[in-house]
Parts: sequence; C-alpha cells; structure tokens
Amino acid sequence: MIQYMVKKIGIKWVLSTMSAIFVVVGVVIGLFTFFLFPTEAAVGLGFGAKLLAFLIFVILYTIIMVLGILIIVALYNKLSPQFGAMTLFVDAKEEE
Repeated sequence: MIQYMVKKIGIKWVLSTMSAIFVVVGVVIGLFTFFLFPTEAAVGLGFGAKLLAFLIFVILYTIIMVLGILIIVALYNKLSPQFGAMTLFVDAKEEE
C-alpha cells in the first residue's frame, strides 16, 4: 500500500476542472428549472426570458460554487501545514 500526503491543492486545477463541472451541473439544473419542469415563477415567462434566466442562473451558479470551493482550497492550503496534511492510501495494481 502506497501512502501519499496531500500538502497543497493547486488553484489552477480547481479553477479549470471545477468550473467545467459546475457549468455542466448548472446547465442540467437550469434545464429542469426553466424548461422541462418549470417552477411557478418560470411558467409565465416567454422563451426569451426563460433563456436569459437560464443563462444568468448558469453563470451565477458556477461563480458562487467555484468561489466556495476556492475558499475551501485556500483554507486547506493555509491550515494543512499546521494541522497535518490529508493522507491517501493507494493500493498498487499489478499489470497483467
């Protein structure tokens, strides 16, 4: 069993990867909220208004979620030297 210590998490990786993930999640949530099963507020909107609300939702959802993750990563990077880094235990796979 191999042991890895995660002492720091890269901000660039978090920005690129998590942004893409949250855009996809935001699109799925937005499609359900505004088009497939519209909420009471979205029922009376025309297509253009629904589309605009959908785009604003996806952008704001992505920004808020990525900022939250960045705060968590910054806290982890700052506090891990003081309290100890996260340890991952990985089993080595034998090649056939």
